[in-house]
Amino acid sequence: MSTPIEPTTAPASGAPGGKTNFMQLDSNLAAMLCYVSYFICCLGLVVGIVFVVTEKENRFVKFHALQSLFLFALVAILGIIFNILTYVMAIVLNLTVGFGWIAGLLTWVVGVILLLVFFICLIIAGIKAYSGQWFKLPIIGNFAWNIVNKPQSSV
Repeated sequence: MSTPIEPTTAPASGAPGGKTNFMQLDSNLAAMLCYVSYFICCLGLVVGIVFVVTEKENRFVKFHALQSLFLFALVAILGIIFNILTYVMAIVLNLTVGFGWIAGLLTWVVGVILLLVFFICLIIAGIKAYSGQWFKLPIIGNFAWNIVNKPQSSV
């Protein structure tokens, strides 16, 4: 996991402690909800999209909403890749040695590990967001940070 960014580097308009435009929630609570609401079906997907759309000024909430959406997208893409690999491995193993079931077992184990890592990331990021930290997950955190902090063009 990456280390949290010092609060002094956070944009002033995104400092934790304000209220959200949507439902007037505390910023740290809204940021945490972006992560922990995934434990209720795919509610986190809806919450993340709502906060990305509604939070124009609160960069803290928008950052955590984007990061949670990127985390979900990464896990979904990895799940699709593992499913495709399962079918390919099952066909190859079934044709060569007659043990196609090994591919299913192997993919199930990798899928469980992937799901555990996803849940651990959600819990850690949710705790960090609730405590007001600009916590960046590896790789996807940088994408969210760059989107939230891109310079505003004046028209």
